Amino acid sequence: MASPDLERVERWFRDGDLLHPCQGNAPPSTVDLARAIASIGGAPLSDDEERAAELAELIGHDKPLLFVLVDGLGCVFDHHYDPDGLMASAEHLQLRSVFPSTTAAALTTIATAEWPARHGVPAWNTHLHRHNVTATILPFIERDSERRLQEFGIGPEDAFDHPSRMASIGDALRTYHPRSISQSEFTTYQRGSGQTDPYDHLRNAVEAVVTRLGEQSEGGIHYLYLPMVDAAAHRDGPEAPATLRAVAAVDHAITQIAERLDGRARIAISADHGELTVRASEKALFLPDDPILDDLHTPPYGEPRVPMFCVRSGREDVFAAEFRERWGRHWAMLTRDEAEELQLFGPDPLSELAAERIGSHIAVAASRNVLIYGEAGNKVSALHGYHAGLRAEEMEIPLLLA
Repeated sequence: MASPDLERVERWFRDGDLLHPCQGNAPPSTVDLARAIASIGGAPLSDDEERAAELAELIGHDKPLLFVLVDGLGCVFDHHYDPDGLMASAEHLQLRSVFPSTTAAALTTIATAEWPARHGVPAWNTHLHRHNVTATILPFIERDSERRLQEFGIGPEDAFDHPSRMASIGDALRTYHPRSISQSEFTTYQRGSGQTDPYDHLRNAVEAVVTRLGEQSEGGIHYLYLPMVDAAAHRDGPEAPATLRAVAAVDHAITQIAERLDGRARIAISADHGELTVRASEKALFLPDDPILDDLHTPPYGEPRVPMFCVRSGREDVFAAEFRERWGRHWAMLTRDEAEELQLFGPDPLSELAAERIGSHIAVAASRNVLIYGEAGNKVSALHGYHAGLRAEEMEIPLLLA
Protein backbone atom coordinates (compact mmCIF):
# COMPACT_ATOMS: atom_id res chain seq x y z
CA MET A 1 0.00 0.00 0.00
CA ALA A 2 1.29 3.45 -0.92
CA SER A 3 2.22 5.73 1.95
CA PRO A 4 0.08 8.84 2.54
CA ASP A 5 2.94 11.13 1.52
CA LEU A 6 3.55 9.21 -1.70
CA GLU A 7 -0.16 9.55 -2.52
CA ARG A 8 0.06 13.23 -1.62
CA VAL A 9 2.89 13.84 -4.09
CA GLU A 10 1.08 11.87 -6.79
CA ARG A 11 -1.97 14.10 -6.20
CA TRP A 12 0.20 17.22 -6.53
CA PHE A 13 1.31 15.97 -9.93
CA ARG A 14 -2.26 15.13 -11.02
CA ASP A 15 -3.53 18.54 -9.90
CA GLY A 16 -0.73 20.41 -11.67
CA ASP A 17 0.76 21.81 -8.46
CA LEU A 18 4.02 20.12 -9.44
CA LEU A 19 5.53 19.26 -12.83
CA HIS A 20 7.05 15.83 -13.35
CA PRO A 21 10.47 15.89 -15.01
CA CYS A 22 9.81 13.06 -17.46
CA GLN A 23 6.34 11.50 -17.19
CA GLY A 24 3.01 12.28 -18.81
CA ASN A 25 3.06 15.08 -21.35
CA ALA A 26 6.44 16.45 -20.22
CA PRO A 27 8.19 18.38 -23.01
CA PRO A 28 11.80 17.63 -24.01
CA SER A 29 14.21 17.89 -21.11
CA THR A 30 17.66 19.19 -20.29
CA VAL A 31 18.82 15.63 -20.96
CA ASP A 32 17.46 15.77 -24.52
CA LEU A 33 19.07 19.16 -25.07
CA ALA A 34 22.45 17.97 -23.78
CA ARG A 35 22.35 14.96 -26.07
CA ALA A 36 21.36 17.13 -29.02
CA ILE A 37 24.22 19.59 -28.41
CA ALA A 38 26.75 16.78 -28.08
CA SER A 39 25.47 15.12 -31.26
CA ILE A 40 25.90 18.33 -33.24
CA GLY A 41 29.50 18.30 -32.02
CA GLY A 42 30.00 14.75 -33.28
CA ALA A 43 29.00 12.51 -30.34
CA PRO A 44 26.67 9.83 -31.73
CA LEU A 45 23.09 9.38 -30.55
CA SER A 46 21.66 5.99 -29.68
CA ASP A 47 18.51 4.67 -31.32
CA ASP A 48 16.36 5.48 -28.26
CA GLU A 49 17.35 9.18 -28.18
CA GLU A 50 14.74 10.33 -30.68
CA ARG A 51 13.83 13.52 -28.83
CA ALA A 52 17.46 14.58 -28.84
CA ALA A 53 17.65 13.88 -32.57
CA GLU A 54 14.59 16.05 -33.15
CA LEU A 55 16.09 18.91 -31.13
CA ALA A 56 19.39 18.59 -33.00
CA GLU A 57 17.50 18.85 -36.28
CA LEU A 58 15.70 21.98 -35.07
CA ILE A 59 18.94 23.57 -33.93
CA GLY A 60 20.69 22.65 -37.18
CA HIS A 61 24.03 21.17 -38.24
CA ASP A 62 24.90 23.49 -41.11
CA LYS A 63 26.72 26.20 -39.12
CA PRO A 64 28.92 26.48 -36.05
CA LEU A 65 26.80 26.51 -32.90
CA LEU A 66 26.92 29.00 -30.05
CA PHE A 67 25.15 27.40 -27.10
CA VAL A 68 24.46 29.95 -24.34
CA LEU A 69 23.50 28.61 -20.93
CA VAL A 70 22.04 31.44 -18.83
CA ASP A 71 21.99 30.18 -15.27
CA GLY A 72 18.55 30.70 -13.73
CA LEU A 73 16.83 32.02 -16.87
CA GLY A 74 13.61 30.03 -16.47
CA CYS A 75 10.40 30.74 -18.35
CA VAL A 76 9.40 33.01 -15.45
CA PHE A 77 11.37 35.67 -17.34
CA ASP A 78 9.71 35.16 -20.75
CA HIS A 79 7.67 38.37 -20.48
CA HIS A 80 10.65 40.48 -19.46
CA TYR A 81 12.69 40.21 -22.66
CA ASP A 82 13.51 43.42 -24.50
CA PRO A 83 11.08 43.52 -27.46
CA ASP A 84 13.94 44.76 -29.63
CA GLY A 85 16.41 42.12 -28.41
CA LEU A 86 17.31 38.72 -29.76
CA MET A 87 15.58 36.70 -27.05
CA ALA A 88 12.15 38.17 -27.84
CA SER A 89 12.50 37.55 -31.57
CA ALA A 90 14.05 34.06 -31.35
CA GLU A 91 12.08 30.89 -31.97
CA HIS A 92 10.84 29.79 -28.54
CA LEU A 93 10.42 26.21 -27.32
CA GLN A 94 9.70 25.15 -23.77
CA LEU A 95 11.84 22.49 -22.12
CA ARG A 96 11.79 20.98 -18.65
CA SER A 97 14.66 20.89 -16.19
CA VAL A 98 15.83 17.79 -14.40
CA PHE A 99 15.00 17.25 -10.73
CA PRO A 100 16.32 18.62 -8.51
CA SER A 101 16.07 21.74 -10.66
CA THR A 102 19.40 23.07 -9.47
CA THR A 103 22.67 24.13 -11.04
CA ALA A 104 24.72 21.16 -9.81
CA ALA A 105 22.29 18.54 -11.13
CA ALA A 106 21.45 20.35 -14.37
CA LEU A 107 25.01 21.34 -15.33
CA THR A 108 26.17 17.78 -14.70
CA THR A 109 23.35 16.71 -17.00
CA ILE A 110 24.60 19.19 -19.63
CA ALA A 111 28.04 17.57 -19.27
CA THR A 112 26.98 13.91 -19.19
CA ALA A 113 23.70 14.00 -21.13
CA GLU A 114 22.27 11.77 -18.39
CA TRP A 115 19.58 12.09 -15.73
CA PRO A 116 20.63 12.65 -12.11
CA ALA A 117 19.53 9.05 -11.49
CA ARG A 118 22.56 8.05 -13.56
CA HIS A 119 25.19 10.75 -13.07
CA GLY A 120 24.94 10.95 -9.28
CA VAL A 121 25.29 14.71 -8.68
CA PRO A 122 21.84 15.47 -7.24
CA ALA A 123 22.35 18.76 -5.40
CA TRP A 124 24.51 21.80 -4.68
CA ASN A 125 25.30 20.25 -1.28
CA THR A 126 25.93 16.60 -2.10
CA HIS A 127 26.90 14.06 0.53
CA LEU A 128 29.85 11.99 -0.71
CA HIS A 129 28.93 8.87 1.19
CA ARG A 130 32.15 6.99 0.47
CA HIS A 131 34.20 9.78 2.05
CA ASN A 132 31.60 10.86 4.66
CA VAL A 133 31.91 14.46 3.49
CA THR A 134 29.13 16.86 2.50
CA ALA A 135 30.49 18.80 -0.45
CA THR A 136 29.40 22.04 -2.02
CA ILE A 137 30.23 20.12 -5.09
CA LEU A 138 30.69 22.55 -7.99
CA PRO A 139 32.97 24.93 -6.02
CA PHE A 140 34.65 21.69 -4.84
CA ILE A 141 34.74 22.52 -1.14
CA GLU A 142 33.51 20.93 2.08
CA ARG A 143 30.22 22.58 3.01
CA ASP A 144 30.91 23.80 6.54
CA SER A 145 34.64 24.50 6.62
CA GLU A 146 34.89 25.52 2.94
CA ARG A 147 38.18 23.60 2.73
CA ARG A 148 39.14 22.17 -0.65
CA LEU A 149 37.89 18.63 -1.16
CA GLN A 150 41.42 17.53 -2.02
CA GLU A 151 42.25 18.02 1.66
CA PHE A 152 39.81 15.17 2.40
CA GLY A 153 41.39 12.91 -0.22
CA ILE A 154 38.66 13.61 -2.79
CA GLY A 155 39.58 14.21 -6.42
CA PRO A 156 37.40 15.26 -9.36
CA GLU A 157 37.23 11.65 -10.49
CA ASP A 158 35.58 10.78 -7.16
CA ALA A 159 33.05 13.62 -7.26
CA PHE A 160 32.21 13.44 -10.97
CA ASP A 161 32.09 9.75 -11.63
CA HIS A 162 30.08 9.58 -14.86
CA PRO A 163 31.90 10.32 -18.16
CA SER A 164 31.24 13.73 -19.71
CA ARG A 165 29.66 13.37 -23.14
CA MET A 166 30.44 17.03 -23.79
CA ALA A 167 34.13 16.25 -23.23
CA SER A 168 33.92 13.55 -25.90
CA ILE A 169 33.51 16.32 -28.50
CA GLY A 170 37.20 17.11 -27.91
CA ASP A 171 38.72 19.72 -30.21
CA ALA A 172 35.29 20.57 -31.64
CA LEU A 173 34.40 22.25 -28.32
CA ARG A 174 35.36 25.68 -26.98
CA THR A 175 33.97 26.99 -23.70
CA TYR A 176 33.66 30.48 -22.20
CA HIS A 177 33.35 30.75 -18.40
CA PRO A 178 33.97 33.48 -15.84
CA ARG A 179 37.67 33.47 -15.01
CA SER A 180 36.96 32.51 -11.40
CA ILE A 181 35.59 29.11 -12.48
CA SER A 182 37.18 28.58 -15.89
CA GLN A 183 39.77 26.14 -14.50
CA SER A 184 37.61 24.66 -11.75
CA GLU A 185 37.42 20.93 -11.17
CA PHE A 186 33.91 20.81 -12.62
CA THR A 187 34.47 22.92 -15.75
CA THR A 188 37.66 20.99 -16.49
CA TYR A 189 35.76 17.72 -16.14
CA GLN A 190 32.92 19.04 -18.29
CA ARG A 191 35.02 20.16 -21.28
CA GLY A 192 37.80 17.56 -21.19
CA SER A 193 40.39 18.49 -23.83
CA GLY A 194 38.24 21.28 -25.27
CA GLN A 195 39.73 24.77 -25.35
CA THR A 196 38.50 27.54 -23.06
CA ASP A 197 38.50 31.34 -23.08
CA PRO A 198 37.98 32.80 -19.58
CA TYR A 199 36.27 36.19 -19.29
CA ASP A 200 36.19 38.86 -16.59
CA HIS A 201 33.14 40.86 -17.65
CA LEU A 202 30.15 40.28 -19.92
CA ARG A 203 31.64 42.59 -22.55
CA ASN A 204 34.79 40.41 -22.57
CA ALA A 205 32.67 37.34 -23.20
CA VAL A 206 31.06 39.09 -26.18
CA GLU A 207 34.45 39.97 -27.63
CA ALA A 208 35.83 36.46 -27.12
CA VAL A 209 32.89 34.79 -28.83
CA VAL A 210 32.86 37.25 -31.73
CA THR A 211 36.62 36.84 -32.20
CA ARG A 212 36.45 33.05 -32.32
CA LEU A 213 33.27 32.61 -34.34
CA GLY A 214 33.41 35.76 -36.46
CA GLU A 215 36.93 36.97 -37.07
CA GLN A 216 38.65 33.57 -36.87
CA SER A 217 35.73 31.56 -38.32
CA GLU A 218 36.10 28.70 -35.87
CA GLY A 219 33.63 25.85 -36.27
CA GLY A 220 32.29 23.32 -33.81
CA ILE A 221 30.40 23.92 -30.57
CA HIS A 222 30.97 27.12 -28.57
CA TYR A 223 29.54 26.95 -25.06
CA LEU A 224 29.03 30.26 -23.23
CA TYR A 225 28.04 30.08 -19.55
CA LEU A 226 26.49 33.20 -17.97
CA PRO A 227 25.80 33.11 -14.18
CA MET A 228 24.59 36.67 -13.50
CA VAL A 229 20.81 36.17 -13.67
CA ASP A 230 20.88 33.37 -11.10
CA ALA A 231 23.19 35.33 -8.80
CA ALA A 232 20.86 38.34 -8.83
CA ALA A 233 17.71 36.22 -8.45
CA HIS A 234 19.09 34.41 -5.40
CA ARG A 235 20.15 37.65 -3.77
CA ASP A 236 17.12 39.84 -4.56
CA GLY A 237 14.40 37.55 -5.96
CA PRO A 238 13.40 36.95 -9.59
CA GLU A 239 11.04 39.94 -9.79
CA ALA A 240 13.54 42.42 -8.33
CA PRO A 241 14.80 45.33 -10.49
CA ALA A 242 18.41 44.15 -10.13
CA THR A 243 17.49 40.71 -11.48
CA LEU A 244 15.58 42.17 -14.44
CA ARG A 245 18.59 44.38 -15.17
CA ALA A 246 20.73 41.24 -15.27
CA VAL A 247 18.28 39.67 -17.73
CA ALA A 248 18.44 42.81 -19.86
CA ALA A 249 22.25 42.84 -19.79
CA VAL A 250 22.40 39.21 -20.91
CA ASP A 251 19.85 39.87 -23.66
CA HIS A 252 21.83 42.90 -24.86
CA ALA A 253 25.09 40.93 -24.90
CA ILE A 254 23.61 38.04 -26.89
CA THR A 255 21.96 40.50 -29.28
CA GLN A 256 25.34 42.15 -29.84
CA ILE A 257 26.92 38.78 -30.57
CA ALA A 258 24.20 37.91 -33.08
CA GLU A 259 24.45 41.25 -34.86
CA ARG A 260 28.23 41.05 -35.15
CA LEU A 261 28.24 37.43 -36.29
CA ASP A 262 25.63 38.33 -38.92
CA GLY A 263 24.35 34.80 -39.49
CA ARG A 264 27.70 33.00 -39.40
CA ALA A 265 26.59 30.80 -36.49
CA ARG A 266 23.45 29.27 -35.11
CA ILE A 267 22.62 30.49 -31.60
CA ALA A 268 20.78 28.35 -29.03
CA ILE A 269 19.98 29.82 -25.60
CA SER A 270 18.70 27.86 -22.63
CA ALA A 271 18.84 27.61 -18.83
CA ASP A 272 19.44 25.07 -16.13
CA HIS A 273 16.40 25.95 -13.98
CA GLY A 274 13.96 28.70 -13.12
CA GLU A 275 13.55 30.80 -9.98
CA LEU A 276 11.06 31.16 -7.13
CA THR A 277 10.49 34.05 -4.74
CA VAL A 278 10.30 32.88 -1.12
CA ARG A 279 9.04 35.11 1.68
CA ALA A 280 10.35 35.13 5.23
CA SER A 281 7.20 33.36 6.46
CA GLU A 282 7.93 30.48 4.07
CA LYS A 283 11.39 29.79 5.49
CA ALA A 284 12.14 27.33 8.29
CA LEU A 285 15.45 26.53 9.94
CA PHE A 286 16.86 23.12 10.76
CA LEU A 287 19.27 24.12 13.53
CA PRO A 288 22.60 22.31 14.06
CA ASP A 289 21.67 21.45 17.67
CA ASP A 290 18.24 20.05 16.81
CA PRO A 291 17.63 16.75 18.68
CA ILE A 292 16.23 15.22 15.49
CA LEU A 293 19.84 15.05 14.25
CA ASP A 294 20.27 12.04 16.53
CA ASP A 295 18.22 10.12 13.98
CA LEU A 296 20.65 10.99 11.16
CA HIS A 297 24.11 9.79 10.12
CA THR A 298 24.99 13.30 8.96
CA PRO A 299 23.28 16.71 9.02
CA PRO A 300 20.73 17.39 6.25
CA TYR A 301 22.10 18.22 2.81
CA GLY A 302 20.66 18.67 -0.68
CA GLU A 303 18.83 21.96 -1.27
CA PRO A 304 16.59 24.23 0.82
CA ARG A 305 13.83 23.28 -1.66
CA VAL A 306 14.73 19.56 -1.60
CA PRO A 307 16.28 18.54 1.74
CA MET A 308 17.94 15.12 1.73
CA PHE A 309 18.49 12.90 4.76
CA CYS A 310 20.55 9.84 5.58
CA VAL A 311 18.58 8.25 8.42
CA ARG A 312 20.11 5.75 10.82
CA SER A 313 18.99 2.17 10.39
CA GLY A 314 16.03 1.44 12.63
CA ARG A 315 15.18 5.12 13.12
CA GLU A 316 13.31 5.60 9.84
CA ASP A 317 9.79 5.57 11.25
CA VAL A 318 10.74 7.74 14.23
CA PHE A 319 12.44 10.32 12.02
CA ALA A 320 9.60 10.42 9.49
CA ALA A 321 7.02 10.86 12.27
CA GLU A 322 9.02 13.66 13.92
CA PHE A 323 9.54 15.40 10.59
CA ARG A 324 5.87 15.22 9.65
CA GLU A 325 4.76 16.48 13.03
CA ARG A 326 6.93 19.58 12.71
CA TRP A 327 7.01 20.32 8.99
CA GLY A 328 4.42 18.03 7.41
CA ARG A 329 1.95 20.85 6.73
CA HIS A 330 4.05 21.95 3.76
CA TRP A 331 6.36 19.00 3.12
CA ALA A 332 5.90 15.42 2.01
CA MET A 333 8.53 12.98 3.25
CA LEU A 334 9.48 10.29 0.70
CA THR A 335 11.81 7.37 1.05
CA ARG A 336 14.44 6.99 -1.62
CA ASP A 337 12.57 3.96 -2.98
CA GLU A 338 9.38 6.03 -3.28
CA ALA A 339 11.27 8.79 -5.09
CA GLU A 340 12.71 6.19 -7.45
CA GLU A 341 9.25 4.67 -7.99
CA LEU A 342 8.00 8.14 -8.94
CA GLN A 343 10.99 8.51 -11.31
CA LEU A 344 11.76 11.92 -9.84
CA PHE A 345 15.46 11.65 -10.70
CA GLY A 346 14.78 10.34 -14.20
CA PRO A 347 13.26 7.29 -15.91
CA ASP A 348 16.27 5.05 -15.25
CA PRO A 349 16.83 3.12 -12.01
CA LEU A 350 19.12 4.89 -9.58
CA SER A 351 22.79 4.10 -10.04
CA GLU A 352 24.60 2.85 -6.95
CA LEU A 353 26.38 6.20 -6.64
CA ALA A 354 23.19 8.25 -7.04
CA ALA A 355 21.38 6.13 -4.44
CA GLU A 356 24.20 6.63 -1.93
CA ARG A 357 24.29 10.38 -2.45
CA ILE A 358 20.54 10.95 -2.32
CA GLY A 359 20.38 9.24 1.06
CA SER A 360 17.41 7.41 2.54
CA HIS A 361 14.74 10.17 2.45
CA ILE A 362 13.94 13.40 0.64
CA ALA A 363 11.35 16.11 1.33
CA VAL A 364 9.20 17.62 -1.43
CA ALA A 365 6.92 20.67 -1.24
CA ALA A 366 4.13 21.87 -3.50
CA SER A 367 4.26 25.24 -1.73
CA ARG A 368 7.11 27.75 -1.95
CA ASN A 369 8.57 26.71 1.40
CA VAL A 370 12.25 26.14 2.08
CA LEU A 371 13.92 24.24 4.92
CA ILE A 372 17.43 25.54 5.59
CA TYR A 373 20.07 23.76 7.63
CA GLY A 374 22.25 26.12 9.66
CA GLU A 375 22.40 28.71 12.41
CA ALA A 376 19.89 31.55 12.60
CA GLY A 377 20.88 34.38 10.28
CA ASN A 378 23.02 32.23 7.99
CA LYS A 379 23.64 33.53 4.48
CA VAL A 380 21.37 31.00 2.77
CA SER A 381 18.38 32.07 4.87
CA ALA A 382 18.97 35.70 3.82
CA LEU A 383 18.32 34.93 0.15
CA HIS A 384 15.10 35.93 -1.59
CA GLY A 385 15.21 33.51 -4.55
CA TYR A 386 15.43 29.71 -4.46
CA HIS A 387 14.97 26.76 -6.79
CA ALA A 388 15.48 22.97 -7.01
CA GLY A 389 11.85 21.88 -6.55
CA LEU A 390 9.14 20.74 -8.93
CA ARG A 391 6.98 23.84 -9.26
CA ALA A 392 6.50 25.29 -12.74
CA GLU A 393 8.54 28.38 -11.86
CA GLU A 394 11.52 26.12 -11.14
CA MET A 395 11.09 23.44 -13.82
CA GLU A 396 10.08 25.33 -16.98
CA ILE A 397 13.05 26.52 -19.02
CA PRO A 398 13.25 27.98 -22.52
CA LEU A 399 15.13 26.97 -25.64
CA LEU A 400 15.57 30.05 -27.83
CA LEU A 401 16.87 29.52 -31.37
CA ALA A 402 18.21 32.25 -33.67
